[in-house]
Amino acid sequence: MAIMLRKLCEKANYLYGLRIVAGNGGMTNMVQWVHTVEDSEVGDFLHGGELIFSTGIANKNDDWLLPFVRTLIDKNVSGLVLNTGPYITSIPKEVIDYCNEMNFPLMDIPWKTRIVDMSRDFCNQIILNEKKEEDIGQTLRNIVFFPQDTEKYLPVLESNDFDINANYCVIAVMVETNNGDLSYRAEDAIERLLYSVGKHWGFFRVDKVNCYVLNDFTEAETEQFVNGVQNLQNSDRTLETIYVAAGFLNGKIYSLAKNYQITSRLFSVIKKNRISPVYYDKLGIKKLLLAVDDLQILKGFYKDNLMKLKLYDRENGTDYMGFLKMYLKCDGSVQRAAEETFVHRNTINYQLAKVKKVLGNEMKTFEDKLKLIIAFDIEDLI
Repeated sequence: MAIMLRKLCEKANYLYGLRIVAGNGGMTNMVQWVHTVEDSEVGDFLHGGELIFSTGIANKNDDWLLPFVRTLIDKNVSGLVLNTGPYITSIPKEVIDYCNEMNFPLMDIPWKTRIVDMSRDFCNQIILNEKKEEDIGQTLRNIVFFPQDTEKYLPVLESNDFDINANYCVIAVMVETNNGDLSYRAEDAIERLLYSVGKHWGFFRVDKVNCYVLNDFTEAETEQFVNGVQNLQNSDRTLETIYVAAGFLNGKIYSLAKNYQITSRLFSVIKKNRISPVYYDKLGIKKLLLAVDDLQILKGFYKDNLMKLKLYDRENGTDYMGFLKMYLKCDGSVQRAAEETFVHRNTINYQLAKVKKVLGNEMKTFEDKLKLIIAFDIEDLI
């Protein structure tokens, strides 16, 4: 969790004389902590997301500044504040130009400003914002897992300006990185997307899944956020895969637990089909199946309608399951199935007869076929 750099600095101009010199486009960066760095050889203690202060006291001229900035950008630092004075008399134009090019926030403060006062202020803001986000996240988590006590938790949301009567949507995100570690850069980027909307949200984690609860987001804003998260995979080479599942968009606070349950189960669809993002509202008949709380009912329906064919394929090395799915997608048309697979109609009829015999289903009526379609949909969910 972090705080947006722009919000962190919103009062710093008149309190400390802070000016934005370059890289204004990066003021949406998220700041996790504050450090003072005087050595141009930046060590491994920087993990990304820091706001750096420097007086330049360890350097004799301005030649160090551009390499220093480049190193900070490589370390995914959120911004740099220079304490101009006897050691940094002016900021070279090439440094300003580079920061503008890279959208890296470069700021300065006058020498009379005490860095210790400013950094203490910023650290307090970060801690308070983190405490606020943790309180909101824990409150939403409690509502999800203890829905019977929802009324007890509403005052916390109301005190943080959440609209209790507006819609709530659960977005679940799982990020897989190339090295297996959680990507803090991905989390920061996701928070930037959320802050850019300018509405209220909360966050909590369950195992490796990050759950974001959006308050009063429109459908367009929700889709824009989901697409933004999914697109992070293309912009960050450290990310291997991002899975995103969106629950029903027009849920209320009292149905948050159900919304979370459905969103969590959407990951079964995502992992089996290797597709993302997945929206509950766009799943057609699967929406009804996801609403079934008792998975044994779904498993029983699947067993009654498709298990015989699945076992036959396993024992005989055939793929009649794949054939049947294709045939049903062709609306039960032998001609369309033949055209789809580039085989003769007689071949389709032969395979179809075999499937009917194994299943004991002649597929003569709409209901006969519907049972199989539903069973295939259940297969994606269990």
